Amino acid sequence: MHRTSGRLKAEERTAWLFLSLFTLLFIIFKLYPLVYGVAISFLDRNSLKNVYSDKFVLFSNYLKVFSNKTTMQAFVRTFQFSAMYTVFTMTFSILAAILLNKEFRGRTATRTMFYMPYVTNLIAIGVVWNYILNPYKGPVNRLLLSLGIAEQNLPLWLSGNNSALPVAALIHTWVGLAFPVITLLAALQQVPRSLIEVADLEGAGPLQRLRFVILPSLKPAILFILTITIINSFKNYTVIMALTEGGPGTATQVASMQIYADAFKYFKLGIASAEGTLLALIIFIISSLIQRKTYEY
Repeated sequence: MHRTSGRLKAEERTAWLFLSLFTLLFIIFKLYPLVYGVAISFLDRNSLKNVYSDKFVLFSNYLKVFSNKTTMQAFVRTFQFSAMYTVFTMTFSILAAILLNKEFRGRTATRTMFYMPYVTNLIAIGVVWNYILNPYKGPVNRLLLSLGIAEQNLPLWLSGNNSALPVAALIHTWVGLAFPVITLLAALQQVPRSLIEVADLEGAGPLQRLRFVILPSLKPAILFILTITIINSFKNYTVIMALTEGGPGTATQVASMQIYADAFKYFKLGIASAEGTLLALIIFIISSLIQRKTYEY
């Protein structure tokens, strides 16, 4: 009895030790930077001269964010990128999960291939895709030339003002497709086989089975993936930096890149903190709305 009690106390001390370590690291690397960043957004730290200023300016930095046309355009592009990335990811992940759930030769190898972009360095991905989609000497446009498409009609891909953002969103989708596909694939395997058999007996076609049986059964998983996807759509700095560095011009200059530029190029720390706080607040609101919907299921 004493040995059992002593072992339980030792396990309890070990548990508290690990919890304390986690809590300490969370405070140092997560909570403190978050609180400090929000605090800076209310201070006049917008030049090298005032980089350590403690002058309280209330909502002045936020008003400057809303009155700055360049910043507002960056936020608009962020929402555009987020919408495209979310639509691409949800569409392709559902289709891929349904296809990978079927029996076919090479299914294991195909599933494994979905992991490869997920674990590959984003800078390397940017270099490779910039070469593949080079409008003048890239293999894609060379192939299109060989198919008879006129040179002046070749797409500019990442070099075009109108095409750069959608192409970057599509590549970002390809990079992060593994997690939603695996999650939806696991959820698909939990769909009762009896429901599909009943639908077949009732004469339902593939699209009807998808609409009335499979998708309703996947709704909780889809809402969960939708939340993660929307959050990831705003974490786009690395992939855009690797692909376009915000170009051509400002065609892919999204909010994350604007925040970086304001903070580390122009030393407008107060304004950059206000931009970051607004972006975090937007993500929190959207995620909360989706989570409320998720809990209904």
